[in-house]
Amino acid sequence: MSVTESVPEAPYERLLDLVDRLASDPALPVNPDTERTLEQIVIEAIADRSIDRELHLSDVVRWLIATVHGHRAIRLSHPDVDTDEELALMRVLITRWLHPARRDA
Repeated sequence: MSVTESVPEAPYERLLDLVDRLASDPALPVNPDTERTLEQIVIEAIADRSIDRELHLSDVVRWLIATVHGHRAIRLSHPDVDTDEELALMRVLITRWLHPARRDA
């Protein structure tokens, strides 16, 4: 691979990127196509163990969509909040929720 070729992003990074874009832009539709896209990315992220394998796929997708709607609602009801800070907080919450459990050695 040459230096100029792009390296595909890991599924988890693609997931966070999509959730960020959906949360940030209320004009982007959240519909069955969006859910299918999220579902495919979550499947890949579970397969590469960046998402806890014990979580159920449909639950993860449903709650990611709910998180997007929640962020959109916060922006509407609290226009004074810093959207970048809210996105960063949303990412932290999602990451802590989806991260595989750490096993004590």
